Amino acid sequence: MTIPLEPASPTHRLYLSQLAIYLRESRQILAAWDAYSDQHSDPDTHQPYDEDTYGLRQRQRDSDTWVSFGRVYDHADELVHVAQQHLAQLPASARTRRYAWQVRELRDSATGLHAVHDDWRAVRRALPASARPGTEAFDEPLAESYAEAWHYLDQWAIHGQALFAINALAQKQPKASAPALVTAPPVPKAAAASSAARRWCA
Repeated sequence: MTIPLEPASPTHRLYLSQLAIYLRESRQILAAWDAYSDQHSDPDTHQPYDEDTYGLRQRQRDSDTWVSFGRVYDHADELVHVAQQHLAQLPASARTRRYAWQVRELRDSATGLHAVHDDWRAVRRALPASARPGTEAFDEPLAESYAEAWHYLDQWAIHGQALFAINALAQKQPKASAPALVTAPPVPKAAAASSAARRWCA
């Protein structure tokens, strides 16, 4: 499927705006977690005062981060693909080389998230019928899945801003040098974060 994704296209702007929401929310989630961790850990050993409560709060961090990224998940690969296309059109420089490295980090993290999701789906299919959301049999493996995903989500929080920088540079290029069409895998309509979270649990 060929999808027009010029830097100023409505679809691309939508996807970038959803990424911007994630970048903002992920910073807030991480700041809240850091504050909690500082307040509930020994300042010298960095060990939590109450490991059970600390673990539950960490799970909440993981879950909240995934829910926020849910609005980006379906088209993360496409955002990376478009950025790679733009980079190919830009003059080589130390800055674009750094952006290329960041885009590779985003690509690898998106791949990691897909693998985690596939693993969770396999685990979910193997659960007994009695394992429903809210039961320990369901919630424990789900929490483990979120925990495994968190590193990749954090990489998107760290490097996601590069996609905006690349897009800004691409818009400054002469129109003739910008790719008019980008061949990419089919992309479903953007889903709300909560919908993506439900799909992960399903």
